[in-house]
Amino acid sequence: MLISERNKHWETLVNQLRRELSSIGEDEREWLQQRIALIQRLQQDLHTLFSQAGGHDICQACSGSCCGHGHNHMTLLNVAAALLAQQLPQADFNSTCPFLTHSGCSLDVSVRPFNCITFICEQIEAHMSTEQVAEFYRMEKILRAHYTEVDCRYVGSSPRGLLIGAQRLNGSPLLARNTSFLEN
Repeated sequence: MLISERNKHWETLVNQLRRELSSIGEDEREWLQQRIALIQRLQQDLHTLFSQAGGHDICQACSGSCCGHGHNHMTLLNVAAALLAQQLPQADFNSTCPFLTHSGCSLDVSVRPFNCITFICEQIEAHMSTEQVAEFYRMEKILRAHYTEVDCRYVGSSPRGLLIGAQRLNGSPLLARNTSFLEN
């Protein structure tokens, strides 16, 4: 897919999700907002550990080379959270990551993709105490479970990202309930 086509496809998906979010029932909106709130708290806590280990300076020194691999990381959950918070910046698929700018990530920590929040390189991990490393990976496991819960609930949700996950739907609703999974 050409970059211009990818940008257009992205905008189409974002607009579709915006419409679907505005029309879901109150119970479903509440369920989704509760999961988003849990995920956002965990992401902030993980980012705090990253920051305490000097992650910002370490990433800046390597020019964010890891961040350059986030081309398809934004999931339905991330986009929904950003839309509900009115915090979705313009995507630019000319970049290796559509949200990576010259000054860093344009996404708020609370709506960044799972991979972006949970990846720490050896240099960052080396600046953490043993307890901090254990706490980071404990929270990562909980965060993964919350993302998986959302992925199992909605047919348009996938750990592979919204662009890839939506391809198999051919325009069908992203927030349709996934009937192949039993609810708890």
